[in-house]
Amino acid sequence: MAKRILEPNTTLYPVAVVLVTTGGDKPNVFTCNRIASVSAEPPRLAIAVRPNRYSHALLRASREFVVNLPTPAQQTLSDFVGVVTGREEDKIATAKLKLEPATKIKTPLLADCPVNIECSVERAIELDSHTLFIGLVQAVHAEENLLDANGDVDVARAHGLVYACGTVRERPTAKINTDDLRRMMKGE
Repeated sequence: MAKRILEPNTTLYPVAVVLVTTGGDKPNVFTCNRIASVSAEPPRLAIAVRPNRYSHALLRASREFVVNLPTPAQQTLSDFVGVVTGREEDKIATAKLKLEPATKIKTPLLADCPVNIECSVERAIELDSHTLFIGLVQAVHAEENLLDANGDVDVARAHGLVYACGTVRERPTAKINTDDLRRMMKGE
């Protein structure tokens, strides 16, 4: 089959969507699909965040974050926290998210996500459009029913993760009606 040359982009299929909490004692939550496992020993995760985002300053100040893995049933929640800014609204209160204390850092976990990964920021690398925050994994919380015989997380047991398939670009927020998302969060 013939191939066509495209403009450079970040095509990667599929891309997991995670919910990241940061901010220490005054937490915020945001959606992130620029995430990767970057080291096994010791384990590290990296997330990339644009400097103009509200959570960027919180990450810089707190130097910690929690990666919360949502289930497909939390797709609307993932959309909501991805398009509403914490500068103008307390997304945690609006979405009625339940927080749980982390064990190693100050930033809380999202209780309704089946897997939570506590990270302390080890390095921040300035890239052209984003800052890459490299987090040293401090603790992993996982629902018992998601563990396989080896004690490892098997996300298939949570009926998968939230994925956004397609070219990863800045989300066209004009196509998402935030009022509709707020109504869905309230169960209307």
